[in-house]
Amino acid sequence: MPSNDAIYVEIPMDASIQEVWEPTQNPNLHQRWDLRFSEIEYLPRDSGESQQFTYSTGIGAFAVEGVGESVADATPTDHEPTSALQFWSDDPKSLIEHGRGYWRYVPSEEELRFITEYNYDTRFGVLGRLVDRLAFRPLIGWATAWGFDALRLWVEDDLPPEVTTRNAAIHALSRVTLAFVWIFLGLVPKLLVRHPTERALTAATVPASLVDPALTALGSVEIGFGLFLLLSWRWRWPLVLSAILPPVLTFGALAARPGVFVGPFSPLISTLALVILALTGYLAGAAMPTARNCLRTRPQRESRDNRETTEENGPAAIEESNIGETTGAEPTE
Repeated sequence: MPSNDAIYVEIPMDASIQEVWEPTQNPNLHQRWDLRFSEIEYLPRDSGESQQFTYSTGIGAFAVEGVGESVADATPTDHEPTSALQFWSDDPKSLIEHGRGYWRYVPSEEELRFITEYNYDTRFGVLGRLVDRLAFRPLIGWATAWGFDALRLWVEDDLPPEVTTRNAAIHALSRVTLAFVWIFLGLVPKLLVRHPTERALTAATVPASLVDPALTALGSVEIGFGLFLLLSWRWRWPLVLSAILPPVLTFGALAARPGVFVGPFSPLISTLALVILALTGYLAGAAMPTARNCLRTRPQRESRDNRETTEENGPAAIEESNIGETTGAEPTE
């Protein structure tokens, strides 16, 4: 498994091994926080055998199914327990043909580092490798990190993944909608159409010779702010600014032309809606997973001995484990 191709994700947690072990080793709990899976089911096994499982991801006819096999410590300890696995899929819709990886639980006095590293082979030849490199591998790496942070919120703050996922959806819908509104307001009535109402409101505050330049400037600022809302996804304060600006602009229009506020589409109503939408997104963004809380490249902090331990407990160990003996799966070079 070439390290330069492998997906690596690490996150620190204020939790014990036991607190993280259960939601990662119990399939019913695992599928709740891991964005990569819709369903995980353990298959019956005899004592001493590795654990086989089936998995699916997606919805309905678009779901992709596969099989996996894992070897984990029987009980978690304070000595960096490791769970190694391999997985494969015969589903013709699956880009992944076969892969392997590991989970590590590394405790310290201050925190627990939860780590995964995995790699896989693709099908569909050169086209499959190209799609994987350009789109699928970055996406599945992001999904892995996003799920790790959802797990962190669960074990640290007792926020179920269903709650934090809903918060993320509310935040995304609020932010994208606000961005669209700001871009539309700047582009269509001010720059493209030069709507009479916009011209009249502007003419009430600036000389007639400056109406068109003022509309161009204001429209450009609104478009820029809409784009900034999308580009500043990691920051919540732009949503506060988005809640402040509509009342400021509305009061300016009220002073210029009070009559527009008694019409059927009063700016007061749209302003109130924008303020509430911005504050909703701001509040939802306070408790939602984010992939940027994870380390995405393997650090160089380990000593030589620790690196050797990582390799022994990681993907290389799978080659020497009993994984695959009961399934006949071919190992990946």
